[in-house]
Amino acid sequence: MESNSILLWLIIIIPALAAGLEALMGRKRPQSAGLAAIVGAAITLGLVLVLVWQVVQGEKLTAWSGQLYADGLSALVVLVISIVGLAATVFSYRALRGAVAAGKTAVGRLPLYFSLDALFMCTMLWASLTNNLIMLYVVVEATTLASALLVTFYWKRESLEAGFKYLLLCTVGITFALLGCVLIYAAASPYLGGHQAMLITALAPVVDKFPRELTLLALAFLVVGFGTKAGLVPFHSWLPDAYSQAPSAFAAFLSVGIKVAAYALARVLTIFYPEYSGIGLLVVALGMVTMLSGIVFAFAQDDLKRMLAFSSVSQIGYVMMGLGLGSSLGYFGALYHFLNHALLKSMLFLCVGALVYTSGTTLISELKGQKGKSALTAICFFIGALGIGGMPPLNGFWSKFTIFLAAAQSGMWWATGVAVFTSLLTLTCLVRAAYKVFLEREDEHEEPAAACENTQNQPAVALPWSMLGMMAALAALSVLIGLSPNLVNQLIAPAVQSIMYIAVGG
Repeated sequence: MESNSILLWLIIIIPALAAGLEALMGRKRPQSAGLAAIVGAAITLGLVLVLVWQVVQGEKLTAWSGQLYADGLSALVVLVISIVGLAATVFSYRALRGAVAAGKTAVGRLPLYFSLDALFMCTMLWASLTNNLIMLYVVVEATTLASALLVTFYWKRESLEAGFKYLLLCTVGITFALLGCVLIYAAASPYLGGHQAMLITALAPVVDKFPRELTLLALAFLVVGFGTKAGLVPFHSWLPDAYSQAPSAFAAFLSVGIKVAAYALARVLTIFYPEYSGIGLLVVALGMVTMLSGIVFAFAQDDLKRMLAFSSVSQIGYVMMGLGLGSSLGYFGALYHFLNHALLKSMLFLCVGALVYTSGTTLISELKGQKGKSALTAICFFIGALGIGGMPPLNGFWSKFTIFLAAAQSGMWWATGVAVFTSLLTLTCLVRAAYKVFLEREDEHEEPAAACENTQNQPAVALPWSMLGMMAALAALSVLIGLSPNLVNQLIAPAVQSIMYIAVGG
């Protein structure tokens, strides 16, 4: 059942209004920055929950003559964006005021942060709800533009360099996606007409009529373009720099941004699987290279944020692997891991933000042995490390296990082996970092005076309840999904059906 809905417009407009209010109010009352963004994010989450409920009941919502479209896949993605967005924005409210107190930024810059934060949410939601092929490119590029200034927020040499790299690589990369979208539109126009040829949901019935060479070129452009934004190897080099220089709470939100690019690939590429099965194999191979390379790079990092960034590169490989398998079980595992990784990795970045608030550093070597760390931060970090590593019964185990089963059922034992091996490396890497930061003490051979300086002279800083609450909420949600995986079946199953429906031109 299809219905036109103002709900789709409201989900996009509310965060845009919040961004405008932050910009306007910030001129007069910068000390109040963040309130409009938090209220906007909360209202948006409420609207998204209504959308999810309608989609789970079997509805497909449309607006603007089909240009906006929400099915099971859209509902899953906008739910992830709104949950993480609200958590990151609430966490930022106190975390950035701590940065102001520490002299890292000025209170007058806070309205800019929260305005761009809300705008980033707006662009990601729009990307997840658009049904227009060309507009999909536009809004995915808009997510880059909205977030680039937040990568450079602290206005240091390193952050400016990271922001420039982020803009350059993602803008150049996403241009390939534009070329791919234009080629697909050109191929579809003779059969669908100008307006219909732009609608993603209208393409599947005519893809078998497209010129084969042109289609393969278009798909290659799409993989390179959206793959750059998603952080696939070898297009990933911007990602560790951007994550490490952005404020930790925004890094948590930015980790969802790469998943929006993965959503774009899922939305467009899967349409061509029935006619071009080799594309799925290419996506699986890219996923294998990405997951293994990412975690190997993560092992070499002393900076927690860079380590988590490379881990995100690795984990997006699992999502791409599941999507590339082209089976309903593969799709289920990919989307399940999409949800699980978003919750776990966002929580880990918030934990790093808490460490910055209390200790002033993200370096493992400097955090080791320091006192005054929150016990709740340690618990949440270990939950995230074990969950992403695939330790049962946490949520990451179930999604990874589903992907392993899907690969084995498809006869890709080599891919299954690489994925299992990478999961073991991930568990080792993240738990090792957690142990060093929270449990390991200074080397007993260190000079007593130095040890005293590192461990006892650090001022104890209490974490605000809003920051603790956001970490705890994401941790509790991850544990709940792990202990009761059936809770999300009703959410993920419609998303899988949406991919299968569009792919066969349903």
